[in-house]
Amino acid sequence: MMTMHQVQLTVWGEPENLHFTEAPMPSPLRGHVLLKVTAASVNPIDLTTRKGLGPAASLINLDQEPAVLGWDIAGLVCETAGDYTGFQPGEKVFGLVQFPHPGKAYAEYVLAPAHQLVHAPAGIPDEQLGAAPLAALTAYQALFEVAKLSAGERVLIQAGAGGIGHLAIQLALNAGATVYATASEKNRDFIQSLGAEFIDYTTQNFQQILGPTLDVVLNSTGAQTFIDSLDVLVPGGRIVTLTSPDPLETARERGFTAEWLTVHPDRYQLGEIARLMSLGIVKVHVDQTFPLEQAAKAHELVGSRHVRGKVVLVP
Repeated sequence: MMTMHQVQLTVWGEPENLHFTEAPMPSPLRGHVLLKVTAASVNPIDLTTRKGLGPAASLINLDQEPAVLGWDIAGLVCETAGDYTGFQPGEKVFGLVQFPHPGKAYAEYVLAPAHQLVHAPAGIPDEQLGAAPLAALTAYQALFEVAKLSAGERVLIQAGAGGIGHLAIQLALNAGATVYATASEKNRDFIQSLGAEFIDYTTQNFQQILGPTLDVVLNSTGAQTFIDSLDVLVPGGRIVTLTSPDPLETARERGFTAEWLTVHPDRYQLGEIARLMSLGIVKVHVDQTFPLEQAAKAHELVGSRHVRGKVVLVP
């Protein structure tokens, strides 16, 4: 039996519960491709799941088998089951796989559903490809699938320097919106380099600065920020939140459209993101990379909540 390295979780809890170990290599399966992983990213949902919390953890039974975290992958196609998948061995692909079911991306090899993968745009580093899918799809779905953002509108991105936030800024600007973003002072230059108007959440009151002038808010920083954000929306404005639970009814009672988003794989949308990456319109900022065996350190960094952009694991 051929083996590979993989990061496994046998007990819910802290980062040190992640163990780098050997495991059997997956076998090809119809409708899937076997990938040699070149990059896999660490998202906040990975940390939530590691603690045994959230929707993804509810789909894992540690009594039956160890959990392997991670849903973002970039890699090379190694093998198929002989059926038509649209991919050939040697091609570079990336995708958000299986979410919220186990994606098992923290590994040297991953068996991934072909319909959740797209060809990687040429010239983009593997680390950026591996960092993109979940965060970029979340931003895309929040802005266009849920909020239905259109050109000429004004949008506020809370936590604009984060993985989702910095991609949402770029997507919103490309759609013709005026974009404001909150972040700490150390991220001022970064936010401004993306093209957004910077607001320092540690020293400035964004409600006073903006007033009720915005059409859309994207919130990823909790219930109090959600409530505060209602003050900047115009009548009939829309707010999309990524944290749960948030007081959606409070917003609805005030006449706003309020939705909570959980990301879902979407090949068409990821293809559009790949196109924007190939044109240089969307760039993924990778804060730091770690070798696969240092997954626990990567989790500690993401848990510090001081990451600019994304953190990536490289087998």
